[in-house]
Amino acid sequence: MKKKLVLSLGSNLGNRYAYLLRAIHKIEKYFNSKPVVAHFYETPPWGNENQSRFINTAIYLHTDITIDQCLKKVQAIEKEMGRLKTEKWGPRIIDIDILFYEYDVLETDIITVPHQHLHQRAFVLKPLQDILPNFIHPLKNKAIIQLIDDIDDNTLLFSKTIDNE
Repeated sequence: MKKKLVLSLGSNLGNRYAYLLRAIHKIEKYFNSKPVVAHFYETPPWGNENQSRFINTAIYLHTDITIDQCLKKVQAIEKEMGRLKTEKWGPRIIDIDILFYEYDVLETDIITVPHQHLHQRAFVLKPLQDILPNFIHPLKNKAIIQLIDDIDDNTLLFSKTIDNE
């Protein structure tokens, strides 16, 4: 049975927009599924604030592969694109996080789903609001549109969504 895989994407090095478009193309290829893509937002860095602004978006697609396989594919895309993990919350060419895997709740040494901080981050919630406004967070029991009302929205629209047809 296919599940909805929801991802957050961000970049704050080089041609941020081009890196995001490239990552979305690779995700489509690796998962053999056309994703639904949110608008792109420019956002301040989170955690380590002494770095360039990010461009962020979110996507979802349907897949029948396991969450572990999804994580491996996402990490392979990051590595293929030149992502270097040098410091926590540091600058990066591409960052792809698994936010939701349908309504599953999972916590292991390598992954926590739903993503543990997504409800605190405008750069995650704002794009999610574009594509899944009524999706219910399985632990918070609130829709995305309700979660975004609980935080300060510090995002700026960078670009309308790419073609979702």
